[in-house]
Amino acid sequence: MRMVSRTGVALTALSTACFVSVTSENLPVALLPQLTAGFGVSESAVGLLMTGYAVVVAVSVVPLVAATAGWDRRTTALGAVAAVVASNLLLAVAPGYGVAVAARLVAAVGHGVFWSVVAPMAARLVGSGRSGRATAVVFAGNSLAFLVGLPLGSWLGTTLGWRLTVLLMAVVAALSAVAIRLTVDPMPADGPARRRSPVREVLSDRSLIPVNVVTLVVVTGHFAAFTYITAIIADYAHLTGSATSALLLAYGALGLVGLVLIGRHVDRRPLATALAVTGGLGACLLVPLVAGPGVLAGGAVVLWAAPAGGLAVVLQAAVLRAATDRPDLASAVYVVAFQVGIALGAWAGGVFLDRGALPAALATAVVCGLVAAVVAGRSAAFNRVPADHLR
Repeated sequence: MRMVSRTGVALTALSTACFVSVTSENLPVALLPQLTAGFGVSESAVGLLMTGYAVVVAVSVVPLVAATAGWDRRTTALGAVAAVVASNLLLAVAPGYGVAVAARLVAAVGHGVFWSVVAPMAARLVGSGRSGRATAVVFAGNSLAFLVGLPLGSWLGTTLGWRLTVLLMAVVAALSAVAIRLTVDPMPADGPARRRSPVREVLSDRSLIPVNVVTLVVVTGHFAAFTYITAIIADYAHLTGSATSALLLAYGALGLVGLVLIGRHVDRRPLATALAVTGGLGACLLVPLVAGPGVLAGGAVVLWAAPAGGLAVVLQAAVLRAATDRPDLASAVYVVAFQVGIALGAWAGGVFLDRGALPAALATAVVCGLVAAVVAGRSAAFNRVPADHLR
């Protein structure tokens, strides 16, 4: 059954906002040389614009989502996107590094809230039986941010300068907010407020604990390797310079393919797709360790993108299946697990890299992928097929 045309347009508007959110989040990576020169700081200082962002998201998302639980979901999403607009406007005119840090914190406050409500919004647009597929459509904006947004941002930064590039990002974010306002109908919050702490309810929900464990483990493993993918390409594929860019482009393209394939099957085959993503990550990164440097290792790095592309869809779909009540807050806790996984993985991979032990980062990803597959296989959230698909 095809989605109603208006629903498809609404999902596209949400996907565009996802593209904006992820591109804006990672803009310091694309503009690293320009920001370093513009503020007269070191590359590591610009890197802190990413680290600080993740920390603020992890700390603020649960209380903010709880505080906005009674808001209309469309209003909440618009407020989060407005934070991205304000952040980039402030960054574009920042006179120094301190203001740049403050600008990034503005967006970080809205980031976690946005990612906590966007998937539940997509699910409400199409119905629970197709929530996984709708999430895949919306999360396509995430993949396109890495495939198109960041390379384009880097090129614009070199061509037009970083301030104008950031200003353009603010304009695109504002346009995405307008699109959501025009295409997504009001979405009142689900149900009345309860006396019991909603945060405690979510944290004590046993069906959600395995999902968050899988999220923490597999994301930690993935980012232990992905954060230093250029080093992996250099050591195992023996590629540098423009050849590295070409391989990264292939990685991004295959990641989009993986997203589409996983999105088509995640509702009907939740366990199979979960195992394909978690076990696939481990299997792909096992190849360079076993085969050593060469063409096979380079091919495995590209293939790694396919399960990685479907990772967020599989995890978010499991959250929505397990969260029979308060999906927004359940998604907020999931966002925390995801952000902590990113921080742990990047830190662990950095420790290995500094010690000349890059294979240990790959081994960490392999072990984490396999452990996550075992936990997912034993979790009801990854085994439950929505009633709409039962025959």
